[in-house]
Amino acid sequence: MKEKKDRVILKTVIAMLVVLIVFFIQGAVAVVGQARGLASVLTRGAILWGSVLLTILFFFVKNKEIASLGFRKMAPGAAKKLLFFVPILAVALSNLIAGIDLSEGAKTVFANLFFTLAIGMIEEVYFRGIICNMWLKKSVVKAVIISSVLFGLAHLLNVIGGASPVMTLLQICFAFVYGLVFAVILHLGGSIIPCVLLHALHDFCSFISAEGSRGLNIALGTAQFLILLIYFVYLIKKEK
Repeated sequence: MKEKKDRVILKTVIAMLVVLIVFFIQGAVAVVGQARGLASVLTRGAILWGSVLLTILFFFVKNKEIASLGFRKMAPGAAKKLLFFVPILAVALSNLIAGIDLSEGAKTVFANLFFTLAIGMIEEVYFRGIICNMWLKKSVVKAVIISSVLFGLAHLLNVIGGASPVMTLLQICFAFVYGLVFAVILHLGGSIIPCVLLHALHDFCSFISAEGSRGLNIALGTAQFLILLIYFVYLIKKEK
């Protein structure tokens, strides 16, 4: 029993290292190649897409299917139980409260869509599809907490990207709560697909949103955090 647990821990560490390395590489390639604007977004997106497709191919060759990663239909009635994801949709779309920034043209918008879909895919495949699914076989509580803590800590890489320590800490806390919600969605719904799409939508809205005032951003971030926390409590009660 202990040997099996040690194996799960080792696989978790490996998965965490792989996804961190991929994100470090995609950022480093853009910096070293001095890619800017549209070129940077497309380059980083291509690296992430290539990485996630290789991961999916690996699991397909190994298991002869990808359902083990969560690529399957949702359980019957799960969408209704999950309130049709309205709270998460509200959080994602609220990023556009200050408006949409179209100053760089439609090409940049589509490039951001390409990039954010890649982010949604790789982060959900690793943190929910691999890590969370592995721990769900042991314990729902451990699966939810471990995958969410690691998802939050992964955002420490934002410091390397130039983010301030305070902003990085706030992003870690937000990602942790987001991870809690997505882990429970995976558990209750049985599918990673809504997690991927909702994750990508949130990031896409953030990327194309206009710049708001400091006060607006603080208020928005607080409201989003509270909505996710309340939604998580609701899902926990629903699971019980």
